[in-house]
Amino acid sequence: MPRLYLICLSLLLLWARGVSAAEAEWQSLLPRLDPARDVVAGSWQRNGNELVVAAATGARLALPTAPAGEYDFRVSFTRRTGVHSVAMIFVHGGRQATFEVDAWGRQLSGLQNIGGRDLRQNGTQREGQRLENGRRYTMTIEVRRDEVRALLDDELLATYRGDGSDLSLLNSWRMSQATHLGIGAWDSETVFHAIDVRRVDGKPLATPQATASTPRVPSSPSPASRPGSRGKRVLIVIANQDFFYREYAEPREELERAGVPVTVAAGRKAACRPHSGTGEGADGGMVQPDLALSEVRAADFDAILFSGGWGSSAYQFAFPGRYSNQVYNGDPAVKAEVNRIINEFLTADKYVCALCNAVSVLAWARVNGKSPLEGKRVCAPVREAAVGIYDGRQAQPSCRWHPERNGAILSPPGAIGDPRTNTDDVLVDGRIITGEDDTSAREMGRTIVRVLSE
Repeated sequence: MPRLYLICLSLLLLWARGVSAAEAEWQSLLPRLDPARDVVAGSWQRNGNELVVAAATGARLALPTAPAGEYDFRVSFTRRTGVHSVAMIFVHGGRQATFEVDAWGRQLSGLQNIGGRDLRQNGTQREGQRLENGRRYTMTIEVRRDEVRALLDDELLATYRGDGSDLSLLNSWRMSQATHLGIGAWDSETVFHAIDVRRVDGKPLATPQATASTPRVPSSPSPASRPGSRGKRVLIVIANQDFFYREYAEPREELERAGVPVTVAAGRKAACRPHSGTGEGADGGMVQPDLALSEVRAADFDAILFSGGWGSSAYQFAFPGRYSNQVYNGDPAVKAEVNRIINEFLTADKYVCALCNAVSVLAWARVNGKSPLEGKRVCAPVREAAVGIYDGRQAQPSCRWHPERNGAILSPPGAIGDPRTNTDDVLVDGRIITGEDDTSAREMGRTIVRVLSE
């Protein structure tokens, strides 16, 4: 009898769970969306009662809800152009991940990341999932206490079992708000007809709507909350090989936390690999840039930041030496694009920023025949530069050699703010902003937010 009682009770609970989900009302998020406010990357706009995103690498939008507990999330969409994935960014156990269909250029679907593995490696891969352009689809995510189910047009494509603690986002889908849902489309013009969420328990879902007087991310008062930083855009430049991950990721986090959209560029529009051991995480830290440097126009941005790592040496326009690692010698055509971009930003009176070894990129640029760092007060790292030929002989000097050689006035290491640390060592001299090294990365992001707010 006790066993039969327990079986009946379990069946009753399962039935109640299903009834609760069935009776809960869907809440539409479309009326609450503000594309200008909620954009993370790409060009989003309303078209009547629908939302349209232009084809762009990693185009994504944060949704105005941060669900907790058990919920369902669905989107109805039509991909108009392209051959790549449409993504739902969901939250489970306080961690974000994606459900994607027609991904990786191989018509795959699945969930990513799980345990640092993308859908090609984590067992949720489903093959042959090609989206037909011009056809309407519905993707659904069902999040439960210990399970996530992903469906396309009511067909179950992937299941994850766990509490969410091993979930993570690919860097290419990184969001400005780590607790919110989101949607994305990879290099594909897509129209979203409906975006709905419901709590399984039937209670209304909290969907706070930001206003002109509300910071995009709740936080203590800071320069980021001043209206002057809204509408600003920042370009971060990384090397295709050997960029310093924290010097890219931490400024980006600070900028996006303040509601400043970030675009990433590199010499080639191909995956960028960081130095090992620079904060890249279990997934390897590969970053897919949004733009090749040849596509960058200063008119589209308010500031540019060159992130460091030895790979940034490949962007030194006028460096007369040569590096032992051939990759760091770069491509003359790419170096010319870097020099063009720096000239465009400074001519337009916009901020040009650099961290750590990337200060050398500014040092070896040429604006009206001279370095833009000449006579400027500059922060730069004392750590060693890449091995190579300097002044005609084999050497490995400090990274400070580059700005010193080009007439910069070097700030003593750790001399700004607290003398016991260089976490606050970021210098603003006119439109040039420089940071000492990776430990100064967050301060660099905050400094850019501050100057854009002034």
